[in-house]
Amino acid sequence: MEALWQYFLVFILSATPWIEILLVIPAALAMSLDPWLVGILAFAGNTAPIFIMVYGYELWRKWRAGKAKGYARPASRRRRRALRIWNRYGLPGLSLLAPALTGVHLAVLIALTFRTSKKDLLVWMNISLVVWTTGLTLGVYYGIEGLRFLTG
Repeated sequence: MEALWQYFLVFILSATPWIEILLVIPAALAMSLDPWLVGILAFAGNTAPIFIMVYGYELWRKWRAGKAKGYARPASRRRRRALRIWNRYGLPGLSLLAPALTGVHLAVLIALTFRTSKKDLLVWMNISLVVWTTGLTLGVYYGIEGLRFLTG
């Protein structure tokens, strides 16, 4: 029962903003949890909020559009700068760098504010999470195994 609770925590903590996979995977593998299950649950936990945010944002935007008719806010200097960066690196750059720089939750919100298509956003974020989860799980697992081998 305790192991089930630990795997549940891997899923929940992976879904938590700013904790995410960069902290959860190394901690779980250091506790000698199964690397396959850790990787799968960390990926699922980090992906679930992305789907909720993408589809929830669409509903929020429709609701907000009904409330703010005729009001157009001028583009701020910060937004213009963010748009320049967005135009340079785009969705692939944001998605692939997000786990290390901003966290995937903030990256999804950034992409949504630039009106990225839902399909493209979900595809690129999932590609990024597969790459990061796989790389991190393998790197940490074999790093820990290497240390165990060296220390005897």
